Amino acid sequence: MLHFVWFALGLCLIFLIVDFWLTGGGWTPGSASTRMISNDEAHFNDTLLRLLVPRWLGSIGHTDVCNFLVDELHHLGFNAVQNEFTDPIPITNVLGIMNPNATHFLMLSCHYDSKYLEVAEEYVAATDGAVSCAILLNMAKRLKYFFSREFSQRKDIGLLLVFFDGHDSVNGITDMTYPLFGSSGFVESETIPLKQITLLISLNLIGAPNHIYMSRYEQTFGMHERMAEIELELRQLGLLSECHQLFYKLKDHDSDIDDDHNSFLESGVPVMHVVPHTYPELWLHEDDNFENLHWPTVRNMNAIITRFVYEYFKKNNGSDLNAK
Repeated sequence: MLHFVWFALGLCLIFLIVDFWLTGGGWTPGSASTRMISNDEAHFNDTLLRLLVPRWLGSIGHTDVCNFLVDELHHLGFNAVQNEFTDPIPITNVLGIMNPNATHFLMLSCHYDSKYLEVAEEYVAATDGAVSCAILLNMAKRLKYFFSREFSQRKDIGLLLVFFDGHDSVNGITDMTYPLFGSSGFVESETIPLKQITLLISLNLIGAPNHIYMSRYEQTFGMHERMAEIELELRQLGLLSECHQLFYKLKDHDSDIDDDHNSFLESGVPVMHVVPHTYPELWLHEDDNFENLHWPTVRNMNAIITRFVYEYFKKNNGSDLNAK
């Protein structure tokens, strides 16, 4: 009996050593990380449906979505902050902060307002903001176990989820400008000191079929390459939906679209702009809704972003967090 006990203890020790070796440098496909990342598609769908309402500035839907974001961030364990500006118009950014006393932050962002279309007042802008918001919230839900335990003990790195307001013009479909009031206000006031943001991942226009994603900036090309590698690894493990390849190790550094990352880029913050190479076919169209999303793209992007965030925190310490 005593020999059996020692044998069992030895096996446990071996498993612990192997597990530590597999995860010590970061995320390893099929290792202990699979226990730290849940899969909650019901949460994603419920979240997305709460966001898919007309939510242009001044609308009831805009207020409802803003309040929903705050409540959901609280529920997911973040410090939720409504960051209000009144110049030139009243807008409200919503921030979710985890490890608020950390010296550095990984920041993920998108915009939650939708454009007012005089020709389609029920426009819900699924790809134009809503899917990106749902991905960020679902990522936090899927990593909640990791965030509430190991990650919460860290002082070197925290997580910022920022949902920008005032991205779109409210002057109808004929006004094609992007005022970007929320993101520019964030940068101008340094709501979070910019020197503490080691990497900004800005998401937009996700959820249409046949779109590919290329690197937009040389400074973060290595990070983009890692996204592509994670997609391949997840595909080989059978953890992705049947879908075309999303991330390519290609550089498109001479073109980009105006988006909320602009002010950060101009201020020297490393930026990954996760946006497709071309606009969605239903962009600014009333049919950009739940029913017309390309769900394999949505599910796969959600899985890739979640794994990337988990790996980023597992691999990096505060002293070496600058994007390469």
